[in-house]
Amino acid sequence: GGIFECVESGPMGAEELAFRFAVNTINRNRTLLPNTTLTYDTQKINLYDSFEASKKACDQLSLGVAAIFGPSHSSSANAVQSICNALGVPHIQTRWKHQVSDNKDSFYVSLYPDFSSLSRAILDLVQFFKWKTVTVVYDDSTGLIRLQELIKAPSRYNLRLKIRQLPADTKDAKPLLKEMKRGKEFHVIFDCSHEMAAGILKQALAMGMMTEYYHYIFTTLDLFALDVEPYRYSGVNMTGFRILNTENTQVSSIIEKWSMERLQAPPKPDSGLLDGFMTTDAALMYDAVHVVSVAVQQFPQMTVSSLQCNRHKPWRFGTRFMSLIKEAHWEGLTGRITFNKTNGLRTDFDLDVISLKEEGLEKVCKTFASKENQKGKPANITDSLSNRSLIVTTILEEPYVMFKKSDKPLYGNDRFEGYCIDLLRELSTILGFSYEIRLVEDGKYGAQEDASGQWNGMVRELIDH
Repeated sequence: GGIFECVESGPMGAEELAFRFAVNTINRNRTLLPNTTLTYDTQKINLYDSFEASKKACDQLSLGVAAIFGPSHSSSANAVQSICNALGVPHIQTRWKHQVSDNKDSFYVSLYPDFSSLSRAILDLVQFFKWKTVTVVYDDSTGLIRLQELIKAPSRYNLRLKIRQLPADTKDAKPLLKEMKRGKEFHVIFDCSHEMAAGILKQALAMGMMTEYYHYIFTTLDLFALDVEPYRYSGVNMTGFRILNTENTQVSSIIEKWSMERLQAPPKPDSGLLDGFMTTDAALMYDAVHVVSVAVQQFPQMTVSSLQCNRHKPWRFGTRFMSLIKEAHWEGLTGRITFNKTNGLRTDFDLDVISLKEEGLEKVCKTFASKENQKGKPANITDSLSNRSLIVTTILEEPYVMFKKSDKPLYGNDRFEGYCIDLLRELSTILGFSYEIRLVEDGKYGAQEDASGQWNGMVRELIDH
C-alpha cells in the first residue's frame, strides 16, 4: 500500500508516480518476480494530516498489505509508523526523518541517505575550500538537526558560522540576500528543497550575487534537476551532491523511460526546473519498491492477512518479512542499497560531488559515505585493502585534482593536489594501502564511441585493468 500527500485536487505527485511506475515495471519484466504479480492500493491525504494518514493506513491494513510506503512528512509518517509497529507490518520511508537515539521503530526502513554522512561530506568540502567564515541558510528547523555536524564545527575547527533562516511565509528571499550581500557573505550553504533553490538562484542573479566571488553549496540531492542554463557563464561557484547513479547505462535507460512519460504532462514555465526529470524522491521510491520485491521473492510462502487497528493482533509473517527487507541487497537507481539491521537506516552509499561548469552541472568527485557494513558493525575494509598497492585513475579538474605549483620538479603522486587527492591520502593512511595516481591519457571521463562501440577515457582505463 502507498499513502501519498498531495495538494487538494492537485496532480499526482512524483513519489506516487514512481511507486506505480516501479510496480508496473516489475510486473512487466518478470525477471525479479517471475511467478508473482504485485497488486497495490494507493491513498491520498492532505499535507500534515496525521489523523487522515492513520485512517488510510487502517483501511489498507484491513484490505491486507505486505508493506506500507509513505507518507513523507514527519507527523503523518510517525502516525503510520506507530500503527505498523503495533500490527507488525513493514513501513518503508524514502524521505529524511529525524531518528531519536532510543528508536523503537522495529518495523521500519528508510532509503534516504543518513544525513550525518552528508553533513560530514559538507564539512569536508568547507575544510577543503579553506573557508574561514560560512553562512548557513536553512528553510525550517529540521535543517539545524540535519546539519548538526557542521554546526558543531566551530568548536573543533577555526570556523566562523553565521546561521540565517529563509522566510517561512513567502518565497521572496531578496531581503535576506540583500543582508548577505551587504555583509559580504560569499560562502553560503543552503539547506532547502530544490524548488526553493531554483527560486533563490533566480533572485540572486537579479541582485548581482551570481559572480565568481560567491560560492554556494546546496544540501538538496536534486541540484542536478535545476535549469542552470542562465548561470553557466556567470562565474559563480556552485557545488552539490547527487546519489542518482546516472553514469550506469541501465539506470540511464530507466530514467529516460520515466522522463518520456513525464514529458507528456504540461511543462511548468519559469519554475527553474528541468521538465520531466526524475528527482531523488522519485528514484528512492522506485528503489524502495524493488527492495521490498527482493524480500517477497525470498519468502514464497508469505500471504497477506486482513488486520484490524482496533485489535492488537499482529501479522504472523511480519517479523520474518521485515528481517528479509533489512537483509536485502539491491543495486538501484541510487546505487547499492543495504540497511543497518538494528535501526533500519541505509548504510554504505556513494555520493557524487557535482559542480557548475560552463557545460552545466558535472560530476567532479565521488565521496564514499559509508559508516557501517550490512551487519550493523563498523566496516572492516582494512583487511581487504591493508598492504595493497592501488592504481588510481583520474583526470584534471579544479579544485578536485590539479597539478601542484612548484619551483622544483615534482614526481609521482607529489605532482598533484586537490580535494580528491587529500581524501585519497587520508584514506590510505587510515586503511594502510599505497597508491599511484595516473592521469587518463585523453583527459575524458569516458563515453562509448559510436563507430566501434569501444569506451574511451577513464572508463576504458578501468575496463583494461
